[in-house]
Amino acid sequence: MNTNTFFRTTKANTFTVRKFFKNVATDIEAQLRQWDDAYRVEVETWRTYTLSVTNGKQKFRVALSKNDVELLQHTHPYALDEKLWTLLEKQGLEVQDISEYMYIIVNYDLYRRDRLRVAR
Repeated sequence: MNTNTFFRTTKANTFTVRKFFKNVATDIEAQLRQWDDAYRVEVETWRTYTLSVTNGKQKFRVALSKNDVELLQHTHPYALDEKLWTLLEKQGLEVQDISEYMYIIVNYDLYRRDRLRVAR
């Protein structure tokens, strides 16, 4: 899956916390469905911000407070993705390949430095 850091940065800076969480969940679902079309993602943004992932009998659930999501949203454009993927992996979800999207999540600081070096 490819991603556009310019648009993600704009979304992180302008979207409400709820809308940004849902947008990140959509990106996570798109990546999961590239690996296996059976993945399903559900989002709840009421008392806690919850991401539920199912694939057959496998079920993963991650919950964060609104404050945590907001802090991550403003840390860097992919900090929320990084946190959600890390928590999903701790529960046993296996990353199947490293797409551009996954590379940026894992190496955001390195990616950002490389982009700044190219721009100069």
